[in-house]
Amino acid sequence: FIAVENIDSYCVLISSKAVYFLKSADYTDREAIFLEVKYDDLYHCLVSKDHGNVYIQLTKKAVNTSSGVAMPGPSQQKPMV
Repeated sequence: FIAVENIDSYCVLISSKAVYFLKSADYTDREAIFLEVKYDDLYHCLVSKDHGNVYIQLTKKAVNTSSGVAMPGPSQQKPMV
């Protein structure tokens, strides 16, 4: 555990291995997690502002199924919170 940041109706929990986005301030309920990004799976992180809102775009590594190697590519997952 490193930090918890409350943002409107959800919170961000930062640990040494992953970042968790939770629906509510209930840090003990695993069901509250709507997005979990492990640092090993993270390729890129971008912070942007639009009309007074701040967004975090997390680009997760894609897995090349033929070689089993995680690498960026057209099948990247880019959740934006």
